[in-house]
Amino acid sequence: MRVTVVVAVLLLLAAVCSHAQDMRLSASGFFQMEGKEDVTALAFAGNGTMLLAGDGNGGVTCWDLGKKIPIASAKAEAAVTYLAFLAGDRTYLAVDEDGNVTVYDLLKGATGTAFQTKGKPVRCALDAGKQFLAVATDAERIELYDVKALVPAGTIDARDKLEDVLFLGFDRLGQQLVAVMQLGDVGTWNPATLKAVRTMTLAGGELHNSRAVVHAAATNRATSVFAVALEEVALPKGGIQSGRDLERRNKIIAYDWNTGTEVKSVNINFTVERMALGPGSDHVAVTNDENSTITMVDLRKGELGSAVNMQKRPRVLSVSEDNRWLAAGADDGVVALWQMQFKDEGGSAPSTVPSLAGRIRSRSGTQPALTKDVPVKLAIIGFEAKGLPPDVPDVCVSSMTNALANFDYITLVERKKIESIVKEQQFQLSGLTEDEGVSVGKILKADVVLLGNVGKLGTSMVFSARLISVETGKVIKGREVICEECRDQDMYDAITMLVSTIAQ
Repeated sequence: MRVTVVVAVLLLLAAVCSHAQDMRLSASGFFQMEGKEDVTALAFAGNGTMLLAGDGNGGVTCWDLGKKIPIASAKAEAAVTYLAFLAGDRTYLAVDEDGNVTVYDLLKGATGTAFQTKGKPVRCALDAGKQFLAVATDAERIELYDVKALVPAGTIDARDKLEDVLFLGFDRLGQQLVAVMQLGDVGTWNPATLKAVRTMTLAGGELHNSRAVVHAAATNRATSVFAVALEEVALPKGGIQSGRDLERRNKIIAYDWNTGTEVKSVNINFTVERMALGPGSDHVAVTNDENSTITMVDLRKGELGSAVNMQKRPRVLSVSEDNRWLAAGADDGVVALWQMQFKDEGGSAPSTVPSLAGRIRSRSGTQPALTKDVPVKLAIIGFEAKGLPPDVPDVCVSSMTNALANFDYITLVERKKIESIVKEQQFQLSGLTEDEGVSVGKILKADVVLLGNVGKLGTSMVFSARLISVETGKVIKGREVICEECRDQDMYDAITMLVSTIAQ
């Protein structure tokens, strides 16, 4: 197959960088697939030296990104839905819409290794070790295949759980497989045992009685988070009769793989239709159907950043594993390429950026310590700080109090009353023992008291809370959130996550 290569000096790309963003996107070139069919799949080699593209007619092309030349091509039997390099980047697999899975060698072409899925593929994923392929099918099953051994590895029956699946992905350890559905339902399975781990429903949380619609989701093999583009929709106050449109909120939310806990939420002013996580796990590239703009979202800072434009509307996005390249596939076989580079605040030298990849994560699971069916009177007694400025405990108590005040089934004891009793009993808010906390709780007629700790080790901070029954004096639950490479502004996100482990 002959492929035309066109360099970046043509008028395909225009980059506009936000002054608040510390990442620059530089146009590197674009490629034109000979068939000029819509691009349907992209994949980078692990070392970032090659790019695969597949199209709606089954065409597959591999480019050398250094030389900007095509080095291999292949032809699948139907439209390509998924591409991935295998270990060593010498071979790759292609999945087409009819369920044909074929392994190709870059030098020799088709290897003779091929099989067909039982159901029609809807979404596919390859684990971080590049050994197991997962295929979500139209029969609402997830078929697993050992690509190295070339044998089926089992089937997960996900009937009633895989309707309108938008995303399928492995965590970076290959211990969890997640499917995200259009209406926000999320299913998680252990691929080794084929057993369900948990289910949850994503929600925006800003609009009363809202419904969540997920438009896109993404992860990459090196991260501890997956990200979703979520639209929250609700009736306006007064109803549709008032003549107002539905209220809508769009946001990007990152979730921790291990617990499903929300790590970061970023509000945006448009609906995201496609996305790719990277570079790292604290940025995500997003686009929609309204225009040809691709925008980088900085999850760590919670802001929109650099944007680039294509002449053709992007249909698929990909970020390289080495965090150097962003690629977009568009209509008519166009594949565009940008180089990504971080800049420090003082100049153009690249700098490392702390990653969101599980930096702020719960170590206590996703089940809240306090449940809605049991009303509770709660006294947040205090926080003890170790190795931190003296105002940190006050910030933690204030933030946690404000957050927990929003839950109808929790009645909070007024802060002034707590301080008055502590002073009367000649206790110290900082370093209060569990027995002292229970004594204060009894005087305040609370059901549960909360004692917290904030500790620092190197650049990491640990936020913990113990909930103690006033009646029995025993610890009911313990909750803990770790914040790695923690900065001052991260404390609020850590406290928000800690609250989510206490009440939801």
